[in-house]
Amino acid sequence: MTDLLSTMRQAVQASPGLRINAKLSPLNGGHHILPPTYADAPHGHNMTQPDEHGVAAWVSIDSAASFANRVEEQLLRCGLDLAPVAVQLPDGTHLSTLQMPHRAFDAILRDSQLNGTRFEDTEIGRAVFGASPVDATGLLRHDPAVLLLGGWDSTRLGRRGGRERKWAAALSVEIAGAGARPVARAGGRLDPLGIPSDVATILHEAGETDYQLLPEGEQAPSGAATKRPSEINHGNIAPTLKPKGVLVDSIALNGVLSLSRLRRYRFGEDEATNVAARTLLACMGVYGVAAVLEDGLDLRRDCELVATEVHWSIPVTGSSEATPLTITRATALEALRAAREAVALAAPVTFAPGPNLEQLIARSR
Repeated sequence: MTDLLSTMRQAVQASPGLRINAKLSPLNGGHHILPPTYADAPHGHNMTQPDEHGVAAWVSIDSAASFANRVEEQLLRCGLDLAPVAVQLPDGTHLSTLQMPHRAFDAILRDSQLNGTRFEDTEIGRAVFGASPVDATGLLRHDPAVLLLGGWDSTRLGRRGGRERKWAAALSVEIAGAGARPVARAGGRLDPLGIPSDVATILHEAGETDYQLLPEGEQAPSGAATKRPSEINHGNIAPTLKPKGVLVDSIALNGVLSLSRLRRYRFGEDEATNVAARTLLACMGVYGVAAVLEDGLDLRRDCELVATEVHWSIPVTGSSEATPLTITRATALEALRAAREAVALAAPVTFAPGPNLEQLIARSR
């Protein structure tokens, strides 16, 4: 048994959870970054109101849901078959539950079938929808990521009475910046062809893929939709300034893996089975975060980050102290591989889109 695996086995039995804290910096060594942008945000980003000096105490750089997607990508790439259920799309694309927005409860899977039987009526579907904290074996075997990253049975179109099952995420990691000063970014276009804005009148109907040039000297028909060359991306577009990006004093990643939440789930009467299952889930979380950090956080253009300090620890109950852990991607993968061998996940199964989903896909192409 590896040292980390032994530590995780002990932790899932008694510790409240794991804490992960990291200091990050822009890859370019500067202070300017581009957080996610939102059309309805006052300053274009999710941030606290700037003070009288124009400085916001906090700006979101990566949300818990977004970071969970990054963890899923790493779990998918590690090659340990942690997502047995998948859907094969008509174009050959293979989507596992780790790639579906709502994991095992996603509409893609809901509207798929196996040998003509819709997902929820298959043995797999019944096991997934029938899982509960008292016996979460169905989810553990077919989509353990739901127990780690959360899930909500919200897409079933009312075919089932009562309250739908919600699984709170045990792993939650966010990245935020401190001391954020909103800045503006210039945007425009310098046309190498030198097409003037008034050289032609263009006829273009909404939704059409082509356009016509109105003959010189002719007037556009009454009610016709007209545009200038610059409106179809020809000609110069004068530079404009729009709020986009911030200067930050510091960037921090903070997260927690709740082991007390994992202890709410049972996977059988045998306590050794419960410990093995919880250890696998905990190792999935630790590996996912460690792999994301060591890969480098390529969040988006102008927001490529690197970890300059990483601290893992287990808080000590009844104390302000915490036991530090040394975790690398390599040691985390070794522990995950060993934990995976101790738990019998289901064999891989591939579903096919049902008739309605197949039509929706075809009509979208």
